[in-house]
Amino acid sequence: MADELRNSAQAVPSGSAREGSWALPLPHEADSVPLARAVVQQVLHGLGDPVDSFAASLAATELVANALEHTPGDVELLLEWEPGGFRIEVCDGEPLDLVLQELLAGEPHAAADGPAEAETAENGRGLLIIRSVADRAGIRTTSHGKAVWCLLLPA
Repeated sequence: MADELRNSAQAVPSGSAREGSWALPLPHEADSVPLARAVVQQVLHGLGDPVDSFAASLAATELVANALEHTPGDVELLLEWEPGGFRIEVCDGEPLDLVLQELLAGEPHAAADGPAEAETAENGRGLLIIRSVADRAGIRTTSHGKAVWCLLLPA
């Protein structure tokens, strides 16, 4: 599976992080979650750890786990490093979900009856984790479904 990682990194002078993007198709299996985490750590290490690798791998774990839990098909992990930050994106074949968009934006959700219920809810914690470790997060429509993403800024 790791052999399927597509890398379009561009070499730049020594001492500076490379710009690049990586894509990894992931099957709808539980093993995809630790694989995604390991790939994020490997990519960031190769870049010289320009962002917190623990936060990035935690965000990737939650994004992939959410996609696998809430969608029926395979997903794709996309990673992109630019001087402006490290973007983690998980694409799936399901349509855009407005409730998910509200949760990523930090807006209150109609299903929760208040803060006490949100703290004991069985679902939705992954999005809270993503919002707490990432500098930005969102969702967008793709040609095949949707992509949920987060961005971590360099320290």
